[in-house]
Amino acid sequence: MTGIIPDSTAPGLPGVALVLLAALLSVPFALAAGAAYLALTHRVVLPLAAVVGFTAGAVVAVPAVRGLHTGEVLVGVLVVGPLVVVLALLEALGRARRDRLAAPPSPATWRAVSVGVAAALLYSGVFAVRAVIPLWRIDTGVPSRLPPALDLALTLWYVLGAALVLVGLPVALNRRYGLVAPAVGLLAFLAVDLAFVQPAVAEGSDLVLALLVAVWPTVAVGLAAVGAGEWWLRARRGHYDDQGDGPGGGGGDDEGLTVEGGLFGDRV
Repeated sequence: MTGIIPDSTAPGLPGVALVLLAALLSVPFALAAGAAYLALTHRVVLPLAAVVGFTAGAVVAVPAVRGLHTGEVLVGVLVVGPLVVVLALLEALGRARRDRLAAPPSPATWRAVSVGVAAALLYSGVFAVRAVIPLWRIDTGVPSRLPPALDLALTLWYVLGAALVLVGLPVALNRRYGLVAPAVGLLAFLAVDLAFVQPAVAEGSDLVLALLVAVWPTVAVGLAAVGAGEWWLRARRGHYDDQGDGPGGGGGDDEGLTVEGGLFGDRV
């Protein structure tokens, strides 16, 4: 309605319209579903409150949307997700620390979450050193609306939130449920990202905005959807019946020694 999606025949990067359309059709719904799940299951309410507050602000600003630049509208819709993910993790850890987390995960799930968060932190650090800081140092000649230090802090916050879903979730799903498809998709993405994308971002390429705003969230939602599909197929085949591996399941490795598969092979 506001002309956010450009005409596919307009000059520019090929496929931008399709990428933006896929992002707008998947990312907001995934964010709302995840926030609602955390609120209803674990009483982690800050993400849902942030989403509702952002939505209310957008509704109030509808009469003025026509006056905004379409890029600003697009960024506002898609960029809120990774920022909310960090808040969700902090609130969940805080509630768990104070024993106020409803339906707390099993120890096996906590271990998988810790591995996923560690992987996300590692990727965030690599991306910050190889891409964010070199890009931040480039003098583009365009005046910034924010102080440079605040701009860098917000960018790193966004990168961490995106990494928690893009990298941390597939790793955690592999450690907890042995899901292979999200891990394979993540490895393929990382191969392209490390070899081509990060150097391009560091040089200030035109794909920076499309990558951070549209590609990252869309790929993250896609990997999560593939993981959910694989878990559903494994559950239907009875793969988790003996171990109790499922949402809320206790897991079998707390009762004795077992062999479980992982991203880097089996372990006892």
